[in-house]
Amino acid sequence: MILDDVSFSVNEGEIVGVLGRNGSGKTTLLNLMTGFLKVNSGEILIKNQNIENLSLGECAKTISYIQQSKQKIPSFYIVEDFVLEGRRPFRKFGFYTKEDYELLDTVLKQCKLEDFRERNVSELSGGELQRCIFAKALMKQCNFFIFDEPTSAMDIKYQKEFFELATIAKKELSAGILLSIHDINLAIRYCDTLIVLDSAKIVYNGKAKKITKDILSKAFDTRISDKCSEELHFYY
Repeated sequence: MILDDVSFSVNEGEIVGVLGRNGSGKTTLLNLMTGFLKVNSGEILIKNQNIENLSLGECAKTISYIQQSKQKIPSFYIVEDFVLEGRRPFRKFGFYTKEDYELLDTVLKQCKLEDFRERNVSELSGGELQRCIFAKALMKQCNFFIFDEPTSAMDIKYQKEFFELATIAKKELSAGILLSIHDINLAIRYCDTLIVLDSAKIVYNGKAKKITKDILSKAFDTRISDKCSEELHFYY
């Protein structure tokens, strides 16, 4: 997939959702943003630094990239050890610090994992596992997160919990969060900004609450109704 004239920014304290049907360029965009793919023209700047000039270690300290629905965690991990691995890029001489362990306690509490800290990850439910993965990301204390379809295969309860955690990162870390998402209702409800891709081009880049049914209908090649309830802005 070749993206065509794609330009946008993710600001601190902002959740940006990327919408588009399959094959529209969402995965390519995320892979470019993380450095997994190289740009042929143009540049990607992270805090005014070209991502191609950052080492792997610098990228690991700057960006938390989470492929939640695809990530496999070795079954021998217990929760607290897995979450603590989020500090690995910052270790000095191979050791974690007192501050790392204090942060671990804070993050486990934020992610409602205090009662699971000694539980083996293989014993966790799908939603609990996603919280565990997010907790590991929070351990970096960076302010740029990228999520690839973080709410896919989640039920409503865990979808809500994901965005509650995203809001914690947004507020407490002044984090910019970029995520690809299929669910239009969730995107409009929780994202500040939406980017809609169609045939590898941006067809909308603006406030989530101001997106129209016409833009969505064209991008998804299907009729989108603007009927809404107290909870949902669109349904399809």
